[in-house]
Amino acid sequence: MGDVLLEPEDMATVAEALAFIDACESSSASVSGSTSGSDSARSPLPEPPAPLASKPKRKRHSKNPAGYSTRLLHRKKAEMQQLRDEAAHLEAQLGELTRSRAVGVGALAAHASQLKEKAGAKWMEMAAIELQRRQSSEQANRKLRALVASQAEVDAALRSVVMNKSVLKGMDLVLGEALSSQGSLAAVDNSSVIMAELENKVSHMYLDSRVLFGAADAGLPTISCEMKRRVDRERGQTVEIASGAPLACSMEAAASSLWKELTTIRTYPDKSYRYMQTSAPNAMEKNFDQILRGQAGAATPINGLQFMRKFDEAERVVLARAYRMLLPTDGMHLCANAWTVFSRSKSNPMEECEVRAFVQLYMEVQPGFSARPEDVAYLKDVAFETWSMKMRSHTQYLQEVLIEAASRAPAGASQLLLKSVC
Repeated sequence: MGDVLLEPEDMATVAEALAFIDACESSSASVSGSTSGSDSARSPLPEPPAPLASKPKRKRHSKNPAGYSTRLLHRKKAEMQQLRDEAAHLEAQLGELTRSRAVGVGALAAHASQLKEKAGAKWMEMAAIELQRRQSSEQANRKLRALVASQAEVDAALRSVVMNKSVLKGMDLVLGEALSSQGSLAAVDNSSVIMAELENKVSHMYLDSRVLFGAADAGLPTISCEMKRRVDRERGQTVEIASGAPLACSMEAAASSLWKELTTIRTYPDKSYRYMQTSAPNAMEKNFDQILRGQAGAATPINGLQFMRKFDEAERVVLARAYRMLLPTDGMHLCANAWTVFSRSKSNPMEECEVRAFVQLYMEVQPGFSARPEDVAYLKDVAFETWSMKMRSHTQYLQEVLIEAASRAPAGASQLLLKSVC
């Protein structure tokens, strides 16, 4: 017969059967011995003569000794128990690995999300810097090309005069002073000095923000935007724009939304940025060129500089902006001081806030300025009025942006106002 392969459970059953058979054989032998002994003791009769010797029967031996099957059974049971213990231990380790893997995957996903956000912010910052450099290079390139073209025209005119001897006959050629580079490029070199003055002004504006709004404005503001004109003793004709609105969001969220809006580079038909850069934490410098177009079609090119800083406090956030617009007429500037103050709501300070804005517009005349009266009148009636209306539209636009961001509403009125914002 061929060998039969048995499973561990079958082997245990066979071992138990063999042990039972061995136990039965040993008990039968002991019973037979005791019975014969008792019979011989009771009967006094002599033993009958022994029969003829017969061939002894071969004693049947089991294949497995009596103790081997028991040991095999115990060993198999021990092995089965050991396997069960190892299986339970491995299942526990598998559960721990599964839980640690789930936690690790979540932490890895969160870390990857943070890295992605940081990479996106870094990419936006680098893109903004590259855009500023490109715009500055293009602006300088255009001006240099204009200077080269002008120089070529002057050179051609001088050559035609010099080559025409009849024109110079009887005249003395007097060499004048060399041409200077006094022009728009020289104003760019002076922008660092003007920016330092604007930064100093912003610091004083922050100190004045405590008394900016009177007791009449201490109540809950309503959605409003007003523009008034008055005559100041020092500044002369002044335009003031005041706005206010309650917001259904926290003070920090509202201030962050406004800061993001004011630091985003946008493209306008009549406005281009030379640069927009951060000089310090929560501070921004802007240098741009703009064309002010009046209602009668008059256009006034200006070079604008702005310094902006955000001041964070426990109960309020102040955002101060100082402007200086350089006009083609030397000695006259358009100036603006703008405050935006966020304060916590008294009824729900953690989820609601109030915003108030105040803008001052005026013209600044440098000492020793001399210009024709008609030029001064034109700048006051056209450039200053056009800029005032654009600043009023810009104030309304920022107010609508904050209201839409607080209510999480889609952009509607703010996009309509954006068309008139400079």
